[in-house]
Amino acid sequence: MSVLVFIRLNASKFSSENVVSTQSSVKSLGWEHYQTLGEHYDKERPGYPIGPVHEIAKRARSLARSSRQIVDVGCGTGIFTRMLSDALGASFEVRGVDPSEMMIRRAIEATETSWQIRFVQSPAEQLPFSDRTVVAITAAGAAQLFNRVRFYAEAHRLLVDNGVLAILQNKRCHETGFFQSFERFLEKFVPGYRTGTYANAQGGHSVANFKTELASDDRFSNIMVQKWDWPRTFSLDSFEAFALSTIQLKMARTAHGHDIIMKELRSIMSDHCDAVGNISVTYRTELTTTVPIVGN
Repeated sequence: MSVLVFIRLNASKFSSENVVSTQSSVKSLGWEHYQTLGEHYDKERPGYPIGPVHEIAKRARSLARSSRQIVDVGCGTGIFTRMLSDALGASFEVRGVDPSEMMIRRAIEATETSWQIRFVQSPAEQLPFSDRTVVAITAAGAAQLFNRVRFYAEAHRLLVDNGVLAILQNKRCHETGFFQSFERFLEKFVPGYRTGTYANAQGGHSVANFKTELASDDRFSNIMVQKWDWPRTFSLDSFEAFALSTIQLKMARTAHGHDIIMKELRSIMSDHCDAVGNISVTYRTELTTTVPIVGN
């Protein structure tokens, strides 16, 4: 039986010879918002379809002779980390990494000890693993909060030859229906938010185009984007709990007050729910993958 381990590592220097743990100066205002979201975060996050999980697992298995270590960066409470471990089985070592001690502790609480998972507290920009020891690095719904210049450098350092960097992002299909109204609500009440932007490391919102960024980085090649659309049904209570788990609603409540924001949110929820109080929506999960050019 595998034992879950919580390791706090904020590393400043890593090489293929050793791993040195020191205090880190890497800070992200975006991550700081998550420190108070744990109450609702794990229960109502939208999750991910199984398609991208199987795609990553297939590529990892093809390289099993090189490494059996997978690192899920910005793992939060371990939602995607557990999906990876389930798909890969006990022969792979899955590591969940997050800068938030609270999120790591919740990840451990939510993960059975029989899973082949270890959780590590560390920033995405200074990962505590040795060079060329990781077969796949994932970031699910988190890379928008990274300093990606530094994160891409770390991914290139860690990945084995032909290893895969896989970045997942859930997007709301907002052309019609409830998500269209929800996007308008966010644009009205969240400072600096526009549809298509994401919370960033500076505490604001910006576009995160991983494909374009990686295409301009000569350390990576074979960039590919795959998409999966999938439905989800929320009850009124579950969508409210989900909304309360987001950075955007926290910003809106800070700017305009809790009562005003919740009244507006409940109004649009009421406008779009069906006769039994359910809201049906569609998500699109985008998987951006690339491989390192070893030697660059």
